[in-house]
Amino acid sequence: MIHIYLKTVKKATIISKKNVYIKDVATMQGPKDIIEEISKIELMTIPDEITRNYLISIIDIIEEINKKNSEVIIHNLGENDTIICYKKHAEKENKLLTLLKVCFVGAVLLTGSAVAIMAFHTDTQLPEVFTKFYFMFLGSDRLQPYVIEISYSIGLAVGISVFFNHFSKIKFTNDPTPIEVELKLYENQVDDSIIETLKETKGEK
Repeated sequence: MIHIYLKTVKKATIISKKNVYIKDVATMQGPKDIIEEISKIELMTIPDEITRNYLISIIDIIEEINKKNSEVIIHNLGENDTIICYKKHAEKENKLLTLLKVCFVGAVLLTGSAVAIMAFHTDTQLPEVFTKFYFMFLGSDRLQPYVIEISYSIGLAVGISVFFNHFSKIKFTNDPTPIEVELKLYENQVDDSIIETLKETKGEK
């Protein structure tokens, strides 16, 4: 018996071509000649030109492999289900549109953050707190304690930059930022939801 170690991906994007092969959805380890044979096995043919998602399970892959070579034992090290994302054409990046989107999102975030911070400061009566701090440390009353206000503003900006591990193109550590972590979690949840929906469509549980 020949042992083949196969690692399937969670999502594979297929552009233009109609035929989906095992090499499109998985990486393999084993005897070279067997790997070459298995990699060329066709899993499915895209039925139409519509951009949509399809589902292939590890069971489907093993069945197709066994049809070609019954002496092979498959060890799956990857995903149990793979999303086939078919696209008729590769998406072309519109740099102007991307720039406009970035500017719009940046403006919305800036405005929303500013309003949220100001509302928080108003609710907590932060100006009065600064005045009391000024009196405690410097021994005099002042309605506009600029030293404390400027220090607080700088500290707030630095704290946000350190927390998000990102300032412009500079990253303070090699760890993913909180936003990158949340985006990855969101992508995984979307993929899981797509898989469950496709399973329901196929009548699987």
